[in-house]
Amino acid sequence: MTSPPPQSCALADLLEQRRETIIERWTARMRAENLVDDRLSTPILRNCLPEFLDQVAAALGGQPQAAPCGEVAREHGRQRYRVGFDLRTVVLEYDILREVLFDTIEESGRPLQVAEMRALCAVFAGGIAEAVDQFSRDREADLQAGAAERERASEFERQLIAIVSHDLRSPLAAILVAAEAVARRGAPDDKTARLLLRIQTGAHRATRLINDLLDYSHERKSGRIPVRPQDVSLRVLVREAIDEAATMFPERIIEYACEDPILARVDPDRIAQVLSNLLTNALKYSPTSTVVRVTTQVSAEADAVTIEVHNWGPPISPDRRGTLFEPFQGDPSLRARASLGLGLHISRQIVLAHGGTINVCSSAEDGTTFTCTLPRQPHVMPIPVTA
Repeated sequence: MTSPPPQSCALADLLEQRRETIIERWTARMRAENLVDDRLSTPILRNCLPEFLDQVAAALGGQPQAAPCGEVAREHGRQRYRVGFDLRTVVLEYDILREVLFDTIEESGRPLQVAEMRALCAVFAGGIAEAVDQFSRDREADLQAGAAERERASEFERQLIAIVSHDLRSPLAAILVAAEAVARRGAPDDKTARLLLRIQTGAHRATRLINDLLDYSHERKSGRIPVRPQDVSLRVLVREAIDEAATMFPERIIEYACEDPILARVDPDRIAQVLSNLLTNALKYSPTSTVVRVTTQVSAEADAVTIEVHNWGPPISPDRRGTLFEPFQGDPSLRARASLGLGLHISRQIVLAHGGTINVCSSAEDGTTFTCTLPRQPHVMPIPVTA
């Protein structure tokens, strides 16, 4: 094997002597150009840089490299992926190191020979290729593992939804039918009547929770909750929702103020679901001695209808209002009442599916009012009923 010229050996010696200076300059450049997070420690940033410089010096001096060919760069790529680098930064850090090396050599006054330039470029090209290849391999392995995990989670969700939609709803429906049949015959005493009411109320609540869970699952899959609008009397729809809420809270007073007639094109079942959620929340959160008030009116200018549900419960804090309509944001104090914290989120999704809006105002002086505004002719895309 031909021995390297003395100039190359001298250049290799120079790089070994100036190694710490090169590393410090490179580290400063990386941070100055905002290529790394300020919280990344210097030892982690330096990583395999000393060993890579050993390879550069060995290539220039014609000596065997300090580590197996490519292993240093592969370990570097592996580490860069673990600490959150992207591929662009991995390539750029090699480019910056090469510039720092050229600056150091230029400062020494030693001109680079063609052979030395070729040796430097070969080491850097090999380092970049190996680092990028290992980085890509690790990322691909994680993506495949993540895809497999998501598939397992999706399969579990499908099985869970199947259980919830059939194996839980069927016995609940049987409980409701039996309780309602017994109630129609008349309870022999007040205690039995109260027990029947508790059975019906509990079964209705469990059914609503199941429906909320199914709706949330459907929204996650398709991105929206399906609505099937039809022409309905809003006054009748609200009146039915109030009557249903009154059976669950017989001790409470619910007042209704309505401009008659109010006709709108909405999905009656879905809007009834929104009303049920808003009324149930208003009744649960407000003192039993207070009145819950529902108001409906028409906005002729906007060709829209507005539904307001007001209660005198404790005011909702400003920080909670920002997340009130997000999933699983129920009040922790109501956990004992079997609340998943999905009701308001699903209500908002239903209103949005109609092209409407829902918001809340709350203060100690004025109480809490949820306002739902719906266009009388919503621009929605009904989802067809599958056979």
